[in-house]
Amino acid sequence: MRPAALVVMAAVAGFIGGNVLQLPALFDKVSGKVAENKTEPADFWSTPAIEGYGKIHYVDTPAFKPGTTAGLSNKIVFQINHNDGDIRKPNLGLERVARVTNLYYAAGVPLDQLKFVVSINGDAVSSALNNAQFSKAYGVDNPNLKLISELKKAGVQVTICDQSVAFHQLERNWIDPMVTHTISSGTTVATLENSGYAFLML
Repeated sequence: MRPAALVVMAAVAGFIGGNVLQLPALFDKVSGKVAENKTEPADFWSTPAIEGYGKIHYVDTPAFKPGTTAGLSNKIVFQINHNDGDIRKPNLGLERVARVTNLYYAAGVPLDQLKFVVSINGDAVSSALNNAQFSKAYGVDNPNLKLISELKKAGVQVTICDQSVAFHQLERNWIDPMVTHTISSGTTVATLENSGYAFLML
């Protein structure tokens, strides 16, 4: 390759590399500008059905609105199989279940018409531990139990996969009694899907 071509290639690579290195700073600058100009009213976020969890910004739009779509069964099975973020904070999958519950309620579906089931499995099984076992493992009370309690008050059934409990070498009685034991998450999801439930992986 000719020396001149090598010089051009090096210059181009240097230009691209320099700009790529500047991308994080440019992103921060742009997002910072947006954030500076953004003000939200006090009631912008709400938790109408699951108090304190799964906050929503409700916008009343007609498209695919469950409260006004005739013939809906409002049956959903949610599967949560991992922990995101800080283990000392509520599982983000459970937060998302709360968000969907809040959205359905805000869209006009009464809680007694929601048929929601949560299936916890995989690495998320620690979310269902009782306080004693969670505290022993992580040094804090289980932050998910209050959220699970609020979900149950709203009629959401929270279940645990006993295959995952066994795989993670947990005892069945370490699972909080608010949570329903099932043979497995796979059979739970399949049984409910065959019964007309929609499936959401969280």
